[in-house]
Amino acid sequence: MTVLFCDMRGFTPLAERLGPEEVVALLNEFYTLMIDTTFKEEGILDKFLGDGVMAIFGAPILHEDHSIRAVRTALAMQAGVTELARRRIAQGKDPVAVGIGVSAGEVVAGTVGTEDRMEYTVIGDSVNLAARLESNAKPGQILISQRTYKNVEALVQVRALGAIKVKGKEEHVEVYEVQGLAPGA
Repeated sequence: MTVLFCDMRGFTPLAERLGPEEVVALLNEFYTLMIDTTFKEEGILDKFLGDGVMAIFGAPILHEDHSIRAVRTALAMQAGVTELARRRIAQGKDPVAVGIGVSAGEVVAGTVGTEDRMEYTVIGDSVNLAARLESNAKPGQILISQRTYKNVEALVQVRALGAIKVKGKEEHVEVYEVQGLAPGA
């Protein structure tokens, strides 16, 4: 399956400048965008993470093309946030931007928790890698793992960034920045 993390950049200082109602309104607009783009590709919005989200593709509903679904979602999220930023600027408000990380691989999917509170989620190295790629992504950047790239290489345009060191991994990982979909994809 493929995991996607998307997080707003500079949210904490922005939230300090806004009133509580404005913060909630911004988050609700952001979450709506995240939900709509994820569901359009039949992904699952696994969880809200403050000013970010975790989405999964390929479980619990199997889609063989889970990686391209995640990449298309990432591109739609990026485009939606760019439009949101444009609207905010036109209203005299601070713009917003996101960083996105996407990683395909083996995971354990299922329900975790206690008798009092259970939730469906995925756990595994590719989940951690997606989170690390997101944390390394600059505003407006979509970073994907090598395995994800191998799954979608004929369908996307990327810029190879080479091997980078990510927190929690002993080995450097090959990373690609998604530039867009390939013509005809």
